[in-house]
Amino acid sequence: MFKNLNELEREVGGERKPLWKRVPLPLKFFILFGLVSYIVQMCLTYSPPSSGGYPRPGSLASFVLAYSVCPVCILTPTVDPTPSDMAYFIGPIDALIHGAVGAMVGYLIEPFF
Repeated sequence: MFKNLNELEREVGGERKPLWKRVPLPLKFFILFGLVSYIVQMCLTYSPPSSGGYPRPGSLASFVLAYSVCPVCILTPTVDPTPSDMAYFIGPIDALIHGAVGAMVGYLIEPFF
């Protein structure tokens, strides 16, 4: 007599896709770039790399490396921010900036998929 909601939905709209498959590609790239950026930022905050394979501090290459990883460092004093500043202020803003770049990449790639 009564059909359950899933049966009615299959009759009307077909099979439902999982949530991640329904999310648009630019939003996926936004989330992915932002999450990776935040994780990298926190890893560099809590375990800084050794200076063996990295450019000498103060050189142009070191500035390019630092500002590509942390674009907000241009706006803040780059004198050793505390881990809490990195976790709650600088890290999320960096994640938003890198996420926006990811969304732009997603919009450029979307027509090919």
